[in-house]
Amino acid sequence: MAGWSATEITRTTVTNGSRLPQVDFVAEAGQCWHCGSRLRVQKSKKRIVSTIETGTILAREIRKVCSKDSSHPVETSEALSKMVPCRQRYGYDLIAWVGLARYHRNLQRKEIRAELLHKKDIILSDGSISKICDRFLLYVEALHARCIPELRVAMEKGYPLHIDATNEYGKGGLFLCLDGWRGWVLHAAKIATENAEELRPAIDITTALFGDPIAVVRDLGSAGAKAVDQLCQKNIPDLVCHYHFLGAIGKKLFDANYSLLRKLLQRSKIRSGLRELLRDLRKSHASGRYAGKFGQGRMRKALPALILWVLEGEGGKDLPFPFCLPHLNFYLRCCEVTQRLEQWMPLPRSQIERRVLRQLFTVIARLDKIEHFERVAPLLEKSWKVFCELRNILRLTDAELPRGDRRGLTNSGVPALEAERLHEIEEKTTAYHKEIRQRVAYAQAESQKTTEKSAEAIILKYLDRYSSHLFGHPLLIDDGNILAVVERTNNVAEHFFGADKQKLRRRLGRANLGRDLEDQPAQAVLVSNLNHPDYVKITCGSLENLPAAFAEIGRAEVKKVSTLQRSNKDTELMKYICAMIADEKTMIQISCN
Repeated sequence: MAGWSATEITRTTVTNGSRLPQVDFVAEAGQCWHCGSRLRVQKSKKRIVSTIETGTILAREIRKVCSKDSSHPVETSEALSKMVPCRQRYGYDLIAWVGLARYHRNLQRKEIRAELLHKKDIILSDGSISKICDRFLLYVEALHARCIPELRVAMEKGYPLHIDATNEYGKGGLFLCLDGWRGWVLHAAKIATENAEELRPAIDITTALFGDPIAVVRDLGSAGAKAVDQLCQKNIPDLVCHYHFLGAIGKKLFDANYSLLRKLLQRSKIRSGLRELLRDLRKSHASGRYAGKFGQGRMRKALPALILWVLEGEGGKDLPFPFCLPHLNFYLRCCEVTQRLEQWMPLPRSQIERRVLRQLFTVIARLDKIEHFERVAPLLEKSWKVFCELRNILRLTDAELPRGDRRGLTNSGVPALEAERLHEIEEKTTAYHKEIRQRVAYAQAESQKTTEKSAEAIILKYLDRYSSHLFGHPLLIDDGNILAVVERTNNVAEHFFGADKQKLRRRLGRANLGRDLEDQPAQAVLVSNLNHPDYVKITCGSLENLPAAFAEIGRAEVKKVSTLQRSNKDTELMKYICAMIADEKTMIQISCN
C-alpha cells in the first residue's frame, strides 16, 4: 500500500465478526474545479472492498465539496474509483483475475475459490464468483466496443469473414463472425435456431462495426447463404468451405448404404465374436505356447495379430465421416483375411493354430448368411472410388480437415505457393466438371434411364450448384508480394468451436453440453481474443494492464453493451407457464384446506 499517495490505514475495524483494516481514501482535489474555491469535507462513506492487491478491507471514502457553493459537484477519491467500480465491492483487478481464471485458464469455481483463499486470502462463494464472471464479460464486451476504431485501423487492408453456428443436441446455440486472417472474434450472438432471420442481424452488426469483408467463407447451409445476400449484391465473393462441400457430397453418396451396412454388421455379431476369440488368445497365450479351450500347443504371435488387424486395421485414428468409412474397411478386411493369413502365417501350422483358424473363419462366414452384404458393399466401394477421385481433384488433405494438423500443409506458411495451388485446383476442377457432365450424359444415352442417383450424377448436381462459390479467393498483396490468401475451408470457425467446447467441459466438469452451451452468454467467446497478442496490444496493452483498462470504462459504456443473455428459447413463455402452474397449485391447496 506504500504506493497509494491518497490512502491511509487508520485502524482495524471489526465487521461481521472479522477484523478488517480500515483504509481512508481522501478526495485528492484541493479546490473546486467549477469556481476554484477551497474545498471542505462533506461526509465519509464506508464500504467493504475486495481486491487482489489489498485483500478485503473497509474503505472509507472522504468526500469534499465547495466551501462557497455546496451545489457544485462533489469531489470523490480518484484512487478508489480506479480500484473498484462505484458502489460495488469487488475491485477491477479481482474482476479481471477471476474472469481470466474462469474463461482464460478454464478453472472451475471451486478451484478459483480455493486459489483465492490460499494465495490472496480472499473468501468468495460460488454465487459471488458467478456474478464477478458476469461483470468480467460485460467489461470485456465494453472494451471490445470501445476499441473498435483502433481494431478497424489494424484491419484496414481487409479481412475475410468466416461465419458459422453451433449447438448441442438441437438446443439453442451460438453464431460467430470471425476474422479469418487474425482469428479474432468480431461479433457473437445467441441463436435459437440456425435460420437467416437470426443470422443476418449479427452479420449486419459486424459489417457496420468493421466494414465490409473482402470475402465471406461459410458452410453449405441455406441459412448462411440467405444471410449474406446483401454482401453478395456488393460483389463480395461468397465462398463455400471445401471441406463442407466434400462432406455434403460424401454423406449424400454413402448415408443410406452405409447405414444399412452398419446394421448388417451389428446383426451378424462378427465383431463381438472376434473380440471374444482375441480375449481368449491373449489370456492363454504366453511365450509362443497356448493353453486354453482349444487345447495346448505352439501358436505363433501372428495369429492374434491377424485377428486384431481384422478388428482395428493399422490402429490409426479414423478421419471423420464421410472421409473414412470404418465399417466398410472392416468388411473389406474380413474379405481379405485369407490372403493376409498366407502372408503372415505360411504353412506348416500347428494343430492349435488350425483349430483357432477354423473358429476365425466360422465367425467371418456369418457374412455369407446375411442378405444384402453382397449388394451393399460393391455399391459403397464404387461410390467411394468416385468420392476419392473428386477429393484428389480438390486436393483436400487430411491436414485441412477440421481437426487436422495444419503443420502438415506444405504451403501453409507460404501464401504465394498456396495461391498458385488454389489456381491449379480451380483449373483441374473446371476440367473435371466438364468430364463428369460427359460421363453422366453418356450413361443416360446408353441406358435410356435416369441416373440421378448414380455417384457421378450426385457429384454433377453439387458442382452445378456450388462451382461458382468454390473459387475466387482474394489475396492480400503489398508491393507485389502476396501476404495472405483467404482460407478455402471454414476450419478457423470449426477449430474455434471445438476448442471452445473443450474449455466449457473443463470449466463445468461434464461432457454433455446441451443445456450449458445454450445458457452460456455470447460474450464468453470474446475472451478468446485475449489469446491473440496483437488484439491484446490494441485493446489494453497487456493482460497485466487489463484492470486499468476496465477502470477507464465508465458505467455508461458498460450499460450500452448488450445484457448477458443466458437463455434463447421462449424464456418469457416458460416464465408464464411456471407462474400459471404455481397459481394452479395455490388454488388446489386452498380448496383442500
